[in-house]
Amino acid sequence: MLISIKNLYKSYQLGTKEVEVLKDVSIDIQKGDLVSIIGKSGSGKSTLLNIIGMLDNYDSGSYHFAGHLIKDLNETQAAAYRNQFIGFVFQTFHLIGTKTAIENVMLPMQYRGIDKNTQKIKAQEMLEKVGLGDRVNHLPNELSGGQKQRVAIARALVTNADLILADEPTGALDTKTSQDIMNLLLDINKEGKTVLIVTHEPEIAKICNTQIEIKDGKII
Repeated sequence: MLISIKNLYKSYQLGTKEVEVLKDVSIDIQKGDLVSIIGKSGSGKSTLLNIIGMLDNYDSGSYHFAGHLIKDLNETQAAAYRNQFIGFVFQTFHLIGTKTAIENVMLPMQYRGIDKNTQKIKAQEMLEKVGLGDRVNHLPNELSGGQKQRVAIARALVTNADLILADEPTGALDTKTSQDIMNLLLDINKEGKTVLIVTHEPEIAKICNTQIEIKDGKII
């Protein structure tokens, strides 16, 4: 089991009020699964993704990743786990505007202390894999939305992460480009990667082997 979440609760303080965002959530995700978490805006799906991605803590319950209990990590510990095990793909790409495509893809390897020559070779390989071998020296503002998302996917893959977390990866893209990005994520999953996609689009969710629907903080 790659991910095991049991009876998880999460609340936020909004002024004087405490708002319960996740309520008694339990999910299991096997290595190699292709999973969608679907729900409307405000349903709690992004909070759940942030907890799985170790970007946020939870109040009670348990979260095990590859057999390790993930609880109350400090930022250094969380960053180390993320860098080793998780690749992120966001709706807004999160590319650094002053760095070229290849430099953006090299970033996770820099944090691992990999030598620069190896970084360049691996980043080039990944950009070719996602169909951007001819765009390696382009800045983000010289790329289309679909090309930016491909750079983000290459960056997520370059450290051979166990889990790819995609938060609304097609949300900023047109229908044709969305299909291309989903096909790329499907190919990645067929190679054995665990892929978890957060979406509000039923047609995207249906492509996945496992669909988890969340409403008002509960799995339904």
